[in-house]
Amino acid sequence: MAVRRKSLSTGDIARYCQVTPATVVNWIKAGKLDVYTTPGGQYRMDVGEFVKFLEENRLPIPEELQPSNERRVLLIDNDPEVLERATQSIAQVLPSVILEESDNGFDGLIKMGAFKPHATVLDLSLPNIDVAEICRRLRANQDTRNMFVVAIGGEDADSDLVRRVRRVGVDAFVNRPLSYDELNRTLARLLKLSLG
Repeated sequence: MAVRRKSLSTGDIARYCQVTPATVVNWIKAGKLDVYTTPGGQYRMDVGEFVKFLEENRLPIPEELQPSNERRVLLIDNDPEVLERATQSIAQVLPSVILEESDNGFDGLIKMGAFKPHATVLDLSLPNIDVAEICRRLRANQDTRNMFVVAIGGEDADSDLVRRVRRVGVDAFVNRPLSYDELNRTLARLLKLSLG
């Protein structure tokens, strides 16, 4: 039985990041890596902190360092049929995904804070809410800036809303009428999961 490691050396970090140990030491000196020093003077980094570093820098997380393949996805759409069909489709082809859904933007934002999704699928036509501003704030907030955002919209590609949302940096667009296969492929690509 393999023993799960709790800390990594600079050599381990270098191998995972495909850089030299000297680069890792430079990152440490620049304060980019949260390390501690052993009594012998060697740098060590907690695996959990290293995974956070990888996530924050959008670097791939080695499979052996992932606690599981579970990924959390939040669906926010005011159309109950879209929510139901998307939930069924995602659950069928991406069974390791944990899903939460909301039928309005306000409840969706509350759920986002508690659920802490790896990806959010966001309807651009949510009523009474500025979706572009939500996207801007998600990117500006340290806790959510690395979360993937998939925008669903039937809007004209040249519309003001789509331009504003693209400017703040959503990760993907899926157009209406919604292709659930395309949504599943998009989520699988972003979350680095295999379709089942």
